[in-house]
Amino acid sequence: MKQKHKIILAFVSFLAAVCLGVGMYLAHKNQEFQNEMAKIVHSEEVKKLIVEELKAIDPNALTDKGKIRSYKIDDKTIRHNPMGGIMFHIVINENRDIIGKFGIQKYGEDEPISTVGMSKSKKFQDLLKE
Repeated sequence: MKQKHKIILAFVSFLAAVCLGVGMYLAHKNQEFQNEMAKIVHSEEVKKLIVEELKAIDPNALTDKGKIRSYKIDDKTIRHNPMGGIMFHIVINENRDIIGKFGIQKYGEDEPISTVGMSKSKKFQDLLKE
């Protein structure tokens, strides 16, 4: 009977070790994926798309004359879109209530990154109406 308990204990320990190893591997892969998305979002190509989008909304954006004076990418909001692409928020004028929800996607290996749109928070819309 003792031998049977040792075998069962060894088997359970082995299963626990395998589950722990798999969990750590998946967490590592997820972190790598998150880091890759952050690298893409902070690339010059995406920054150019953001500026183009903001200038389309406010021709004087990112100048002293514009309503949109600055923007910052909120790293905590970078996430994979289940339909493809990456979604993230930009904070306008250092005001966490003025948010632009941005989406980017790449349609093919050799295609450039493109925007899939930006939705504006209520306070962002109010800022633009002023």
